[in-house]
Amino acid sequence: MNGSPLPQFSQNVRAIVLMIISVGLLAGVDSVVKIAGREGMHPVQIVFFRNLFGLLALAPYFMRFGFGQMRTKRLKMHFLRGAIHVTAMISWFWALTLIPLAEATALGFMAPAYIAIGAILFMGERSHLNRWIAILIGFAGMLVILRPGFIEISLGAALVIYGTIAISAAKILVKSLTRTDAPTAIVAYWSLIVTFLSFFPALFFWSWPSWELLAWLAVVGVISSLGHITMTVSYRDGDLTAVEPATFFRLIWAALFGYFFFAEIPELWTWIGSAIIITGALMLMRSERDRKAAD
Repeated sequence: MNGSPLPQFSQNVRAIVLMIISVGLLAGVDSVVKIAGREGMHPVQIVFFRNLFGLLALAPYFMRFGFGQMRTKRLKMHFLRGAIHVTAMISWFWALTLIPLAEATALGFMAPAYIAIGAILFMGERSHLNRWIAILIGFAGMLVILRPGFIEISLGAALVIYGTIAISAAKILVKSLTRTDAPTAIVAYWSLIVTFLSFFPALFFWSWPSWELLAWLAVVGVISSLGHITMTVSYRDGDLTAVEPATFFRLIWAALFGYFFFAEIPELWTWIGSAIIITGALMLMRSERDRKAAD
C-alpha cells in the first residue's frame, strides 16, 4: 500500500535492534577489559592493545576507500582529539578495574549533558531553559549514584566522570572536524593517532601478556570496531529519535555481564540514579529534536 508507514517502521525497528547489539558488544568489551585488569595487565597497556587491534581490524575498511579521502588541513585538531580520547580511554579502562560495570555505565550516561554544556560554551549553540532543566536532572541522577557526603566518592567513580567529560569533549571536536573533513579521514586519523599516542605511556607499564591474554586483547579491538561499525549503521538506517534511546540498553548488558562474570549486583541507588539520568538524557534528546525542527 502506498503511503504505508510499515516500511519506515520496520527500518527503525532494525536500526534499534542493531543499536542494542552494538551497545551489547561494547559492554562485552568492558567485561574483557575488566578480566585483563584482573589478570594483572595495567589499564594503560590495555588501551594500547585495544587501539592496535582495533586499527588492524579497521585496515580493510580504510583500504576500501583508499587514501584520497585522507586529505586534511586540520591535523593539529586531529591530534588534539586523539590525545583527549586517549586520556578518556585510560580513565575509563582504569575505572572498570575498580568499580562495578553497571555503576560505570550509569555514570557514563552523563555524556549527553556534558556535550550539551560544551556545545553551549564552545560551539555557540543557543542556551534555553528546557536544555538546562534536562542537564540539571542528569546531574541530580549522578548525585544519587555518588551520594557525596554520605559515602566517599571512589577513585573509580572519579575516573568515569573525567573519562566521560573527556570523551564528550572529543565528540565536540569531531562535530567541528565533520565540517571540513570526510568521515573516513576522521576515523582513520583517530585510529592512527590514538594507537601512536597510547604506545608511549604503555611502555612505562609494559609486561608481556600471555598468549591467552593477548587473544582476549585482540577480541577487545575487534569487538570494539564491530560495535562502532554496527552503531554507525544503526544511526544511518534509523531515525535518531528512535535509535538513540536504545543506547541505554547498555546498562542492562552491563548489569548482566557484571552479574554472570564478576558476581556484581548493582545497588538500588545505582538503578534509581540511572533512571533519573536517563530521564534527563531523554528530555535533552527531545529538546534537541524540537530545536532542530524549529530551526
